[in-house]
Amino acid sequence: MQTRRFAATMLAVATSVGLGVTGCGPATSKNDSSGPLPTCSPTNPNAAGRQAEGKAELTSAAGWVTEQTVRVATEDTETTGGAVTHAQERSGSVHFKFRKTDRTILITVFGDDVYFNMHNVPGISFGTSYTLSRSQVPVGSRLDFAPEDPGNVSRLVNAVVDVCRDGAGKAGGKSGFAGELDLMATPHADEALCRKYGRKVHAVPFTAATDDQGRLVEFAIQMNALGPDLGTARTTWHKVDGQTSPLKPRNIEPAGDVLALLKALES
Repeated sequence: MQTRRFAATMLAVATSVGLGVTGCGPATSKNDSSGPLPTCSPTNPNAAGRQAEGKAELTSAAGWVTEQTVRVATEDTETTGGAVTHAQERSGSVHFKFRKTDRTILITVFGDDVYFNMHNVPGISFGTSYTLSRSQVPVGSRLDFAPEDPGNVSRLVNAVVDVCRDGAGKAGGKSGFAGELDLMATPHADEALCRKYGRKVHAVPFTAATDDQGRLVEFAIQMNALGPDLGTARTTWHKVDGQTSPLKPRNIEPAGDVLALLKALES
């Protein structure tokens, strides 16, 4: 799956409007049989109101993530990742590890400055750190890390097209939400998936869990609703107690051809 890499322009547009706007057709409607049935199908005249309320509750539950120092963990079929973010300071660090190649990229952001190095990539020394400004970062690339939006929480919530409270109630101390989102409005936007699955990418099931304080702590996209080999894309958030700050890397040099470096990482 060519996650994030082909959808730069499309993702920028989608993020700005909160829903995916792509060349793959309009978002799935309730009466469109070409996609999966909605997780939260209206059952009475008040259902739409409950869904609107659910979206507002989900948005509220996610708010704490941009106000605290947060530890983020991510996983999908391609990568595992972890980050510590300071949204108010616009700083943080994140790493991604590719499951198949064991290659790793480590990214540190201080305001408008981005630093990164890569490990286990042929021809690239792990001891070398590259730098560029955030304005030079390819949108939708692995370097598109925003400490102001830890774990892309805002993108995920904005991509939701249908949501309600999970009727299963609390489990393991957590309660949450269930619904559908437009995959093409998330960091997992992928033109290859859009071409293969068509309108289904605009209504992919997700669940979200909150803790006993009502804070969003997990968001899971059921990518396997599109294809069984796609698994689940999962993000979790945890508050970090105490002070922690990212460190500026050593042995820094200009990134130069950023796209070539990213191609070497993901080849």
